[in-house]
Amino acid sequence: MSKISIYNEQSQAVTAVPNSFIDEYMAQANGEYVKIYLYLLRSLSRLECSFSLSQIADHFNCTERDVLRALRYWEKLHLFRLEYDSSRNLSGICFLTDHTANEQPAKVPSDTASQFIRATKTASPDHSADDLQAFCEKEDTRELLFIAEQYLGRTLNHSDLNTIFFWYDELGFSAELIEFLIENSVAKGHTSLHYMQKIAEEYAEKGIHTAEDARTYANQTSAVYCTVMKAFGIRGRNLVPSEMDYVKQWSDSLGFSAEMIGEACTRTIRAIHEPSFGYANSILKSWQTQNIHTLADVQKSDDAFRQTQGQRTKRAVGSASGTPNRFINFKQRENNYDEIQKRLVQNSLK
Repeated sequence: MSKISIYNEQSQAVTAVPNSFIDEYMAQANGEYVKIYLYLLRSLSRLECSFSLSQIADHFNCTERDVLRALRYWEKLHLFRLEYDSSRNLSGICFLTDHTANEQPAKVPSDTASQFIRATKTASPDHSADDLQAFCEKEDTRELLFIAEQYLGRTLNHSDLNTIFFWYDELGFSAELIEFLIENSVAKGHTSLHYMQKIAEEYAEKGIHTAEDARTYANQTSAVYCTVMKAFGIRGRNLVPSEMDYVKQWSDSLGFSAEMIGEACTRTIRAIHEPSFGYANSILKSWQTQNIHTLADVQKSDDAFRQTQGQRTKRAVGSASGTPNRFINFKQRENNYDEIQKRLVQNSLK
């Protein structure tokens, strides 16, 4: 494929766009937000650089609320700082230097996202009919809503539109990410937007804002999901939310690999002969306390346990050897280590 040269013969004024914006921020952002950022950047080169939200809204044929959402999005990414007067009206927009911006991650900080999610955890905000109408008429969302109806097998109602608009507008998800969220949930047998809302909250908390990031995250979590299903012999159903909470805790909070989680589940079946997320949780927490994080660590712990038990048996036999009796030559019973571990874990659950 031949190379393409880019050069300039224009004599008119130009607007310089920071390379960091193109390389790190632009691809993940909503297209409308990018337009407003570039418009503001262009405004810096004007002699008179004051304007109003209504002027920007008129220029892009959108609402002032749309403009504010874009401004707050870029502020979260630390590309500029919003300034307000005593009445909390927007009074200034300060572009931050590349050095200042690059000190921050290219995604919305997880703590900010977590605080926002906690504040809206019970339900997404109820948007006005005008907002929803404008959302439905956007070029990049018309197709999204059509695809959503195809996946869900029904016409979207007001509540559905409100939820999807919340993902797009407040969480800053792209249309591609929302499509992936719906598609992936339906593929797992979940057609409830209430379920999808939980996944959207999880994405926001982890700073996932593109479909590619979501696919990567899904691949990572699905490996653990499938491992647990296989180890516990669960077929014909999906894990319920309480079970999924355990899996997420093992993977995210405790930091165990799919291999270690599978081993804990296998030992649970071997010990009590039925799947128990609580029992497996006790094993994994015990391993965390003992700083056991690999199968090699598990093997060393098992070997040390057997050695300790063997030494105790020898001491018991040795202490009895000073008094000959007819039981001295009795062959000692081998310890059932699975049974011992079962009792230990059961005692820890009490």
